[in-house]
Amino acid sequence: MTTAQWFLSLDTYCPKCESAFDLLDDSEFWHNSGLQACENHTDKSRGVEVVCPHCEHEFTVDLEY
Repeated sequence: MTTAQWFLSLDTYCPKCESAFDLLDDSEFWHNSGLQACENHTDKSRGVEVVCPHCEHEFTVDLEY
C-alpha cells in the first residue's frame, strides 16, 4: 500500500533578531500549550508566549491557519 504523510509547521519570525523558525520544533510546545493542531481564533491560540531559539527573545503570537 502506498501512503501519504501530513507535515505540519507553525512558522513565525522573531521581532528582535528577525530569524524565522517553526514553533513545532520545540518539543515542549504541545505539552505546555494545551492547543489542538490547527487551532486558531480561540482564547488559547491568541497571545501564545514563545521564545526565539536563536536569541532567546520572549514574545507573543496569535496563531492563524
